[in-house]
Amino acid sequence: MNRQQQIKDIGVVMAEKRQWQYIASGLLLALLLLMVVLMGKSHDTKTIFVPPNAELAQKPFWVADSGASPEYFQMTADYVAQLALTGDAKSAAYSIDRLMGVVHPSIRGVLKAELDAAALKMKAENVTQAFYPVEYSMGDNRPVVVIKGTLKTWVGDKLTSNRDALYRLTFSMEAGRIYLMEFVETSPHDPFNTAPANPITGATS
Repeated sequence: MNRQQQIKDIGVVMAEKRQWQYIASGLLLALLLLMVVLMGKSHDTKTIFVPPNAELAQKPFWVADSGASPEYFQMTADYVAQLALTGDAKSAAYSIDRLMGVVHPSIRGVLKAELDAAALKMKAENVTQAFYPVEYSMGDNRPVVVIKGTLKTWVGDKLTSNRDALYRLTFSMEAGRIYLMEFVETSPHDPFNTAPANPITGATS
């Protein structure tokens, strides 16, 4: 084999080597991009629920590790509002116990103390409350629900208060579980204001 042929063969081998290097580099780059995509991709499992209640069955909702649909926050807000705002001294302990299961641990102690104080006041004054929600609003890009409704208060058998009320409920999602972070009576002029208005215990005043 003469030198010219050797050079030619070496050139072919080197060309093939470069070609395979380009292919290998492309495959490596594709693999790296795939790893980045997979690492950045959420592994949340979105679960869709259809409520068994016929009235709510037309509003299925979904829950994932890092968030939930607006319908889920609305239903939770309604659940919390009824526990906190509807009842009397006899049902207060049960309602508070159920409510604490939704409240975030960071505010559980403070809120329970407020609700316990409100329950004692209800017992001392023979107060009964009922909240009738009529409208729900969701915050923009935040798990915040504002509930508009009518709050009625009785002392004994006498209706002593019948007023429109507006409450803001702020939630957080942690590992697919919803927590109540804030529950305050708010102003109709700026219901989503971050500054709290009257505390929930002021509802019976």
